[in-house]
Amino acid sequence: MVGNQHDPKPKEAPMAFSPPASLLEPDQRSIQDDYPPDLDSASISDSILDYEFENGRRYHAYKAGSYPLPNDEQELERIDIKHHVTLLLAGGHLHLAPLNSPKRILDIGTGTGIWAIEMAEQYPHSQVIGTDLSPVQPSWVPDNVRFNIDDCEAKIWTWPEDHFDYVHSRYMIASIGNWASMIRKAYRHTKPGGYFELQELDCRFTSDDNSLFESHNLTYWSHLITEAAAKYNRPIPRYTDYIHWFEKAGFTDVRQVIFKCPTNPWPKNKILKEAGKFQLLAHTEGLEGVSMGLLTRGLAWKAEEVKVLMAKIRPELKDRGIHSYQTTVFITGRKPGNPRHSNNYTSTSRRGNSAAPLTPNSISSSAAQSPHDHGSPPPQEEINAFTPVIPVAGHGPSGCD
Repeated sequence: MVGNQHDPKPKEAPMAFSPPASLLEPDQRSIQDDYPPDLDSASISDSILDYEFENGRRYHAYKAGSYPLPNDEQELERIDIKHHVTLLLAGGHLHLAPLNSPKRILDIGTGTGIWAIEMAEQYPHSQVIGTDLSPVQPSWVPDNVRFNIDDCEAKIWTWPEDHFDYVHSRYMIASIGNWASMIRKAYRHTKPGGYFELQELDCRFTSDDNSLFESHNLTYWSHLITEAAAKYNRPIPRYTDYIHWFEKAGFTDVRQVIFKCPTNPWPKNKILKEAGKFQLLAHTEGLEGVSMGLLTRGLAWKAEEVKVLMAKIRPELKDRGIHSYQTTVFITGRKPGNPRHSNNYTSTSRRGNSAAPLTPNSISSSAAQSPHDHGSPPPQEEINAFTPVIPVAGHGPSGCD
């Protein structure tokens, strides 16, 4: 499963937001069970395709070593599975920024190119550029998509300033040495009135009910991988860190939406259960690849030691009695200036259907209240603390059976 193989496609659902975490119930029944060239932009050549191999995994050749995750078929499949999981969490929405017929779209770290391809299909009058260190994207793509080999950490980006209507970045942890600098560059190259959206993962495993212990290997892995990334000069931020960098860069109308992605199908909520099923697949197929480069390069582990740790982790990944999850955050910010869109925080589905506007008040009220409580929404500043999930038909915002 690589590139433009998009199936399975999740059902589209309107965005909604859950009540507090205490109402996120586990399922007890299954407990067992057109652009100028630049010196930092490279065309595909023999040297770029001359991949490096290490510990049985394949890695990028362009600026070799700067990104510690592999680019082989197994990793590309994990990336596409994560795309599916993200759409499940976000109700089929490729973005949450309130876009209005964007003409130029940039996808930083495009990976397999699946997001860029679907955005090009959703916005056929736009030009979508996807950049990556690895030329692993498909060749058969919509006419309005192109892929460049490029490094977002280059001092100067390829394109002019004030150029893109929308800049997007997703799942770039362990690939960025200076997040504040990267976000400033995104600001610089976004048009006035345009948007930058970052969709990012905090890979640390956690739980709300203390079913994940400090003694668990998942917790041990969380400590190890963040330590290794820091030593590799690719620190992994907390999901709460990015919003400050957005504001400091100069973005306005900054909003963040927080998702909890379960490790396996332990939740009672049907869509979260489905997300957990595919998240488990992504981990069992891909966590070793995520770990190998970081632990061997950052902490000088031997490949055999990494494999032993993975063998210890797999049973915990599958254990539905451990209600663990990782946090995904969507952050959007607007560059000041015209044109300015509506204040409504609108999300558009990947098939082009407009979802209901997500205003600050609607985010607050649906996030903080139970399905039958329609009292006053909490203060504006509390919005960022809420945990959105997708509702099940016939149920309230909690999505609980």
